[in-house]
Amino acid sequence: MRTVSILSLFCFLCLYASEPLEKYLSYLEQLAQPNGNYREGEIEIAVDPEEISRIQKTQESQLLKKGFSSEDAAEWSRIGIVNEDQYWIWLRDAVYFPQGVPGTYDRLLWKSELQSKMSGIAILPVLPSGRIILILNYRHATRSWELELPRGGMNAQETFEEAALRELKEETGFIASSVVFLGEIATNTGVHSSIIPVFIGKISAQENSTPEDSEAIAAVISFTKEEIKEGLAQGFLEISLEGAKKQIPLRDAFLTFALLQAECRQLL
Repeated sequence: MRTVSILSLFCFLCLYASEPLEKYLSYLEQLAQPNGNYREGEIEIAVDPEEISRIQKTQESQLLKKGFSSEDAAEWSRIGIVNEDQYWIWLRDAVYFPQGVPGTYDRLLWKSELQSKMSGIAILPVLPSGRIILILNYRHATRSWELELPRGGMNAQETFEEAALRELKEETGFIASSVVFLGEIATNTGVHSSIIPVFIGKISAQENSTPEDSEAIAAVISFTKEEIKEGLAQGFLEISLEGAKKQIPLRDAFLTFALLQAECRQLL
């Protein structure tokens, strides 16, 4: 029995020569997240190599029955690390859905989550007048201008508060004397594992901003709380951009969350 088990594991590891199973499992271990229990209605991640192999074969068979080619079925059922770069890891987990139904589920995580368990921060900057600072940022994913809170990733050995102050300074030039934790937000629980801490900062000074080359921040603009609420209700704020009036989408989940939390805590 043990010989069969070892042989099964060996064949499975050979299948994953390009992205070893050990690396995938090490990522799961570093994340230190619960595997879940399908008997309690959760989505359970299978971590036993033999179970993973069985679920992969089941998923491949299901894809073949749906008319996909053998090449696509094999690739799209492959468990482990689908792809990764210096920022992101794309994982495909072998899972048991509630009622014990086997299948696969994909997710994305920032590599910084492996160390800090958090992928970044966001901050609600407030001027002494009470006006709120937003950045006008061209976002590659939406292919549009967006009005957003300053936010970004964390550096190694950096605390959340230090990251919030640094991102505020880099993206806006503003300096906050202190920050207050407002809570955590998960922006897309269907795909991303990211849980982002959000802060509010009272502005005390201003210097020059130093955005990264990859950022397309065109302006730093202040609005009243009432203007932002009206903009959230209608989905946009009208501003002057390149000498013309333009309606810029206002749909930042971080802003909505921070505004509500700050009001609930009577910080605005």
